[in-house]
Amino acid sequence: MSRFYLSYVAVIAISSSIFGNSADDTALMIDPKLHHIRNAEPREWSNFPAEAEAKELRVDFELESPEGFSLLTLQHKSTKQTWAVTLNDKALGKLIRDHNHLESGFLIPPGTLTPGTNTLLIKTESPKPDDILVGAVELHRGAAALVSVSEAASLAKKRGFRREIPKMKTEVSLTARDASRNLPIPCRFTIIDADSGALVFVGAESSDNLAVREGVAYSLDGRATFRLAGSEARPRRYKIYCGRGFEYGLETSTIEVSGQEEPLQLNFSLVHEVETPGLVACDPHLHTFEFDRHGDCTLTERLISVAGEGIELPVSTAHDKHIDYGDEVKRIGVSRWCTTVPGCEVTTHLGHFNTFPILSGAKPAEHKLRSWSRIFHNIFATPGVRICILNHGRDVHRGYTPLHPDNFDSETGTFLRGEKLQANAMELINSGAQQTDPMELVRDWFSLLKSGHSIAPIGSSDSHTVNFAIPGQARTYIRADDSDVTGINVDEVVDSLLAGKSMVSFGLLTTLEYHSKSEEVSLKVLGPSWTRVSTIELFRNGVEVRSIAVPEAAGKVPGTKYAARFSLKDWDAKSGDFICAVASGPGIAEGWWPMMPPYQPDKPEYRPFVMGISEAVYLK
Repeated sequence: MSRFYLSYVAVIAISSSIFGNSADDTALMIDPKLHHIRNAEPREWSNFPAEAEAKELRVDFELESPEGFSLLTLQHKSTKQTWAVTLNDKALGKLIRDHNHLESGFLIPPGTLTPGTNTLLIKTESPKPDDILVGAVELHRGAAALVSVSEAASLAKKRGFRREIPKMKTEVSLTARDASRNLPIPCRFTIIDADSGALVFVGAESSDNLAVREGVAYSLDGRATFRLAGSEARPRRYKIYCGRGFEYGLETSTIEVSGQEEPLQLNFSLVHEVETPGLVACDPHLHTFEFDRHGDCTLTERLISVAGEGIELPVSTAHDKHIDYGDEVKRIGVSRWCTTVPGCEVTTHLGHFNTFPILSGAKPAEHKLRSWSRIFHNIFATPGVRICILNHGRDVHRGYTPLHPDNFDSETGTFLRGEKLQANAMELINSGAQQTDPMELVRDWFSLLKSGHSIAPIGSSDSHTVNFAIPGQARTYIRADDSDVTGINVDEVVDSLLAGKSMVSFGLLTTLEYHSKSEEVSLKVLGPSWTRVSTIELFRNGVEVRSIAVPEAAGKVPGTKYAARFSLKDWDAKSGDFICAVASGPGIAEGWWPMMPPYQPDKPEYRPFVMGISEAVYLK
């Protein structure tokens, strides 16, 4: 495939320059298009065209007077590999690795631009196929100073990158309140360009109250104030969304910014659409860049984003170290909204295992052991640990996949090579590392249950970021008292997990209740107004016994989307059998709660989905 070569001539003259995103300064549009680039074959995703424009993006442009331009901005989407951005052979940085459609900015070092021809080059050295969109390139006279130099340096150290954005003029203030109590509530604000769909530059920085990325502002107290781009010469329309994760409704409003002097004010009222009394909302797989050195999230941002998604029991699972969220939770006031649990992701050569709870001062488990017997003995020897979760069991890490056919017989639910799984829970949905076939890990779980393993189903986010992998998007609901989220009884939660009383939620929540006297089972599927259930499958001992198609109108209802009671006699069920229900429907691709494509895909086809997996209910 030949290299794409775009030549675009722009002669700077203030009276005739093309206005870009900036409101206070003029911005020169170098290349208005988004280009489809693929570095290597075969095609990564089938939703991209079969043929890309090029393996890299090269844009040549002419400048008459380059003085004053100090910021380059662009848009990109679906960047999985590392793409370097250079200008006249000088490195500006790298595209953020993110599946979302983003605006990104890069500082231009003095002396980089020259009169005459200049060349922008965006390319990757990775041999792995990566289909991306990139373009909409602009030059700006100056970048916004959102915080002091020392604060910016501190944030960069804690999250591994610097946000560079253009100066913007119009101030926007947002508030969110709980509709039933009319009180401020933690939330997620999403700001999207109404025309392109991009997550846009947000003129604010993270603080003890906000966690900010392009297009996203999590707020701890339901308030956020920031600036947005737009001018009289080039007004911009924005869609602003407000939500609080799975249990709450979604509100939206569209505004136009044209350089207004007066602030724009929007007020949102969030309805608690999915009531879950007696169920604790837990994300047992959470990270930060600050302590794990990959991702982009500080500890403070992690806690604010967790509160904004409505997680009641976040578990700290840094790789091979114990990080207690407690002090920071108290310092910024997150303790009003959740109970935190110290844990650890023990990252071995033979699988990754989340472990909790962990007593203060305990030494991390040894992660370099080379047999499961030694690994599990070491894990459960860690003071306090009672839960051990097999993470992303179908993913390969360091050349090993726990549930690969070389290691696991999915027909019998037994492990080969003499290994014995001693984990008491396993991830069925990891929203940060999904499977191509969303039922694959469910079938593995069924096989383990049939072979006698006592293993609870887990949903988690595996989030290392503020927005790339949304915290709490996949979560676990555990049967325990959640009437006081500031003081959840962790022992009760652990006991419930060990008894298998957990449900996996990824946009839906499915519950089963067994009525022994009548030999019936009650089924419910719950969800917010912005997700839909289309299909429900019921299983006895891992074998499908019934499939239910849910009408579209009913599947969109907020709260209880489906409820029914079934006789177990119709399924030839008997004592000792287990029953499970799996509800599913179309997922979300839009930027207000986007679902990631598979982490290690088996094929190029992918459609976002929502899913709710009930606990395995054993008949007596």
